[in-house]
Amino acid sequence: MPLPGRVIAFVNFKGGVGKTANVVNIGACLAKYHGKKVLIVDLDAQCNSSLWLMKPEELEKHNQDLHRCSYQIFRDKIVGSSVFDFVKAVVRGVPRREYTLIANLDLLPSAVEMAMIEDQIHQIKSVSAFTILYQALKPYFGAYDYVFLDCPPNLYTVSKNALFAAQYCVVPYIPDYLSLSGFLVLADMIDEFYNRLSGQMTVRRRPQIAAFIINHFVRQRNVFETGVNEFEIMINRLKENGKIHPRAQCLHPYIRFNVHVAESTNEHLPVILHKEDSMGAMDYADLTQNFIRHFEVTL
Repeated sequence: MPLPGRVIAFVNFKGGVGKTANVVNIGACLAKYHGKKVLIVDLDAQCNSSLWLMKPEELEKHNQDLHRCSYQIFRDKIVGSSVFDFVKAVVRGVPRREYTLIANLDLLPSAVEMAMIEDQIHQIKSVSAFTILYQALKPYFGAYDYVFLDCPPNLYTVSKNALFAAQYCVVPYIPDYLSLSGFLVLADMIDEFYNRLSGQMTVRRRPQIAAFIINHFVRQRNVFETGVNEFEIMINRLKENGKIHPRAQCLHPYIRFNVHVAESTNEHLPVILHKEDSMGAMDYADLTQNFIRHFEVTL
């Protein structure tokens, strides 16, 4: 049995790489097919994972009280309050209709007010600015088999809070040349951040990039095949340099482009509930089995 609370940050400073799709759909598969207790923590001002799993009117009603979202965690630290209440903030069993659809999948929603945090958080001059999320959520990690941190598409302070809180990082990736050059910068920045805060991690193992997920894969396009091959070569080089986990790997299968995954956002459902027999649902079901094997056996 896995240790409780495998905390995994899904991070990439590029938008549109499938980060939230991976968080929502792997989380849903873990909960529905494997009985894992999963928490998704939305840290993005765009609220993408929140809106994927909640209807807009549900999220708006929930966020009428900003105390019940991830924004309040950071706001408390900035203004010196202690208003955030995890038990009241977490939405249990998402998505919901007349009844709970996936009982083991919980969500800590975000709010558009998260967009203000980066400007406000600079008032905190010490490294404690990067430990806010960890300190707030650490008491609750043990209640879950997996905690997924859905980061904004950048490496600013909120994303760095997720990096500090995580045990591992997963990088969603689209295989093309521009993404490859960007990934090198991303790996260097994450490694540099962990080096800088190593003194704050003396009682736990230093987190590292441990897995990659290839998204929007189209086998007929040679550029994608070439891009994946070049990416695998780069991963091996980074392992040799110690900048990523020595057993980091691209998880299989690659997630093929599938219209049903895109459609499922409009229904506010994971693809396995929207179209269970679709190619996208099957890809995510297969990927999730390998995800479990990687994080519970390989690492």
